[in-house]
Amino acid sequence: MAKQAVGIGTTANDGTGDTLRVGADKINDNFDEIYAALGNGTTLTDIIDTNGVLDVSQGANKIVFYYAAFSDLPSASTYHGAVAHVHALGGMYFAHGGAWVRLNDEASGPLTKYTAGVNGSSAYTFTGPGATSGNNPNFTFYKGHTYLIDNTANVSSHPLQIRTSNGGSAFTTGVTDNYNSTTGLTQFIVPHEPSDTSLVYQCTNHSSMVGNITIV
Repeated sequence: MAKQAVGIGTTANDGTGDTLRVGADKINDNFDEIYAALGNGTTLTDIIDTNGVLDVSQGANKIVFYYAAFSDLPSASTYHGAVAHVHALGGMYFAHGGAWVRLNDEASGPLTKYTAGVNGSSAYTFTGPGATSGNNPNFTFYKGHTYLIDNTANVSSHPLQIRTSNGGSAFTTGVTDNYNSTTGLTQFIVPHEPSDTSLVYQCTNHSSMVGNITIV
């Protein structure tokens, strides 16, 4: 049912509005629909408590957590524990420890994330599972695995790009947001039959910030 508006006339007491009975009937119909949709027809279901906690215990509920790009996500610190779908990267994330953490899924395979740092304008550094300390470390990436390179802290001055070679063109197969100038987050789903198994990551502004990526 569409919402029924009570006719109140054009001006006060002009006699053109709904009668009291008709107006009251419309109000009752509106409330009946609300109570049916949000309760059992008689009592409203208390789905949000006084602390703002959502509690829905049953039913085929639908809540969409859609964000077009990683850069659209809200603060992970403010919304600790939140979940979100990032459409551009095709993945689900949850907020923890001040960062958005991606969940493994069937489509992307095993997932590893590295966070990039910089040493001036001469080198990248990385933290993450098995990352080697020091400047411009080399990486071994595995076919069928997904790798996230988080360069959000440095993207404005040191955008990172996965390339075919030192100073070469961008490698695009399986790569989302290469030359991560917008979000700072590059996703690389390594193909099973890549056109090249020897790649590099490189800063597009400073050629000395470069390291090798070997695909096995």
